[in-house]
Amino acid sequence: MTSAIFYYGRDLPSQSARTASLRQVKVVLQPYHPLLTSDRFAAYFPHCPLFVYWNPTGVPPDALRGVSQHIRLLDPDPVWNLARLDLHSAATRRFAVGRGLRALRESGSCVTGLFVDDLDLWSAAEGQDAAMAVISSVLAEAGQHVSLFVNRGFGLWPRMPGMDAVLLEEITPGLVDRMPEPDMTWVQRCVLPAVRQVRQRGTAIIGLTYETEPEQPPRCPAALELADLSDSLLHGCRSLDIWPKEVR
Repeated sequence: MTSAIFYYGRDLPSQSARTASLRQVKVVLQPYHPLLTSDRFAAYFPHCPLFVYWNPTGVPPDALRGVSQHIRLLDPDPVWNLARLDLHSAATRRFAVGRGLRALRESGSCVTGLFVDDLDLWSAAEGQDAAMAVISSVLAEAGQHVSLFVNRGFGLWPRMPGMDAVLLEEITPGLVDRMPEPDMTWVQRCVLPAVRQVRQRGTAIIGLTYETEPEQPPRCPAALELADLSDSLLHGCRSLDIWPKEVR
């Protein structure tokens, strides 16, 4: 069964014997993690693919220091303290591409691909061309095969090459069961058709919830189908800065 580990902190996993035994687990780390900056990922996860985190649509404000004034921004995101990039601007797209390429090239010798976050804002029809221009440029300029592990952004999936896996962040069978009717309709019309299509392409489907209690068995038809389509379900803290219990 395919699963994943997400860790956005800086500590090393304390149970290296356990990490060395893992199979079929996709590991997502930030480019600044010591296992990447020191190229020691394979020493801890010799049998796991590494996906490096990349957000092509938002950056921490300090990432803009010393950057060309031609970078165009949208309204900032106060919840996550991000500067939102206006990808309709060619200079801004170039900036986003550069960050993706650095994430690939400065993360050691074991990189399988990129974990692409925060695409929902650009998955509607009017934003897709700009977002895909950024992703396509990274893939074309990487100089290596790059697999993609994509968080949501359903409207972009049919255009996305090399999708190894998708993350359904906060769209799990247990959460779907409790959704109000408008959200349930959205799952039925937008989420499930997209999931069915990528499943046919061999893409792994991984759900993520931040709820602390185990999910109850799915009941409604949409939740039952989502459970059937999914490879695994992860439970995590929202900051994702704690290693999962199986490796800490």
